[in-house]
Amino acid sequence: MERMNFGRLSAGRAGEMPKTPISRGPDTPTPDTRHSSPRVAVIGAGIVGAAVALRLAEKGVETLLLDGAEPGSGATGASLGGVTAREQTRRDFFELCVAGMAEYRRLAWKLAPAPWYRADGSLAWVREPAGAAALAERVERLREWGYAAELLPAGRVLHDLQPGLAVSDPEALVAWFSEEAWVEPLAMTRRLVEGVRNAGGRVLTGAEREVVAIEVEDARVRSVRLGGGQAIPVSAVVNAAGVDADRVAALVGRRIAVTAPVSLALTAELAEGRDPLRRPLRVDRVFTRPDGPGRVMLVPQVDLGDDEIGPLPLDDARVVEALALAAEAVPALAGARAASADVAAWPLMADGLPCVGAVPGIEGYFEAVTDYGVTLAALIGRSLADEVMGQAANALFAPFRPRR
Repeated sequence: MERMNFGRLSAGRAGEMPKTPISRGPDTPTPDTRHSSPRVAVIGAGIVGAAVALRLAEKGVETLLLDGAEPGSGATGASLGGVTAREQTRRDFFELCVAGMAEYRRLAWKLAPAPWYRADGSLAWVREPAGAAALAERVERLREWGYAAELLPAGRVLHDLQPGLAVSDPEALVAWFSEEAWVEPLAMTRRLVEGVRNAGGRVLTGAEREVVAIEVEDARVRSVRLGGGQAIPVSAVVNAAGVDADRVAALVGRRIAVTAPVSLALTAELAEGRDPLRRPLRVDRVFTRPDGPGRVMLVPQVDLGDDEIGPLPLDDARVVEALALAAEAVPALAGARAASADVAAWPLMADGLPCVGAVPGIEGYFEAVTDYGVTLAALIGRSLADEVMGQAANALFAPFRPRR
């Protein structure tokens, strides 16, 4: 079988190809570009798709980033933006997220200045006794795994890390995760998209650019067809469509067990542009972080019932409840006014794990689906771009490939 190594696509920019053979994982197909264009379509312009597209474009691959909506307008724009591994209890998933945290530091250095990335650490404080005990157990496990986690007395936290917490007992324990970071997901995605264009890629968004068909011939991806009727020859497709990933997978005859749980994401403005938060904070039923001068973002744990995805009225009872939860923990937030409130869906695989890599049996078709898209975006971008070009994927993704 005649095959073409995608690595050759970057030779014009990076010089001669290495003479040594390229290693491949068991699920990594060698892209075959006979009778087709050496072009890659990345479907989904959220934070993950944009990261993959940027890495491909930087390597000299002719890259198309396609989305039926504007970049970052789905789950990405509603994400709290934490870059963290602390929620993971499965060791391989934890190590993957730790590697994702490290990859962010490289990406931020590469794209500097990177005002959308803040390595400020984060705090967690649970007042309810059973929840506080569970948090202490988590900190202990993380410490055993080598993660930067510790319990600090509230008095020290108030003095050094986050003034204004409503903690009456200075000896109460607050969890501090000093190496965690956060990003402004929408600002970061826009920067990645800008990078795709600067590297020679094309970004096509809007209803007429939604992918409505993927041609597969002889078990190989050949082209994509857009909502406006345009058919574009491609050699590979990356499905990074988030909650829409199952629809895209169905275009190649595949089903993905992706669910779409929802949560409320809202931004609030503070009077006189005050900034009472220094870093992300979880307190009981609400997560919050700074969101630019005079703004905060909140993701509360409130019952959304059967609400559809989309904006909520700013006077909705759950929006009011979220603001009250935040003000109860940080009294300086008491005067905050809701600026936006949205019910957002998250691309969660049924088993709770990421799905990243080549799909066996369909040459040139790859998937990148996870509800941990912010933490893993930079790492997925590097690993999946390498794999699309016929190189070895990052070994940490081995337990999380489409065939598992």
